[in-house]
Amino acid sequence: MSYAPATHWDQVFRTRRDIGEDLDWGDQWTGAFAPILQIHQVHNLLDLGCGTGNDVLRLTQHGYTVVGLDYAREAIRQAATKTTSRAAFLVADMAAPLPCADACFDAVMSNVAMHMFDDVRTRALFAEVRRVVRRKGIFLFHVNALEDRPIRASRKPPVREIAPNDILEADGQTLHFFLRRLSP
Repeated sequence: MSYAPATHWDQVFRTRRDIGEDLDWGDQWTGAFAPILQIHQVHNLLDLGCGTGNDVLRLTQHGYTVVGLDYAREAIRQAATKTTSRAAFLVADMAAPLPCADACFDAVMSNVAMHMFDDVRTRALFAEVRRVVRRKGIFLFHVNALEDRPIRASRKPPVREIAPNDILEADGQTLHFFLRRLSP
């Protein structure tokens, strides 16, 4: 399964900018992550798939140093206009080796961005996160689960199923819906 190219996301972010909308989930994700980051005494973190940087900026307001990474140049261009001294932004593809040193972050986070990849790429991404997060660091993420599939389909009907729980949408975006695992 391939994923939508950066040009797709450049157009999405350009269109949103032109109509005066910013892709921002408010405190929905960072609010859930904040207590966990505090408990683990995180100081610096990487935001994979940061989009226009709103979560990055929210986290810097809480005292964190944050690097936002996205492969859509337009998103990073918009993020850079909002930047603070505690934020940096990189154009890079999280499905490729991350342009970061080993063990350089206390935490890595990703909000609704990692579900764009097939199993092979997702596993490779997890290995990269393991490489860039310090020993005893943490990885926080939100992905689409199977329970989300009907909601997504009502907004953006899939064109076809590429593999079990992997769909292709009309605009070229691909999504994987994860199985929900309960603790043993």
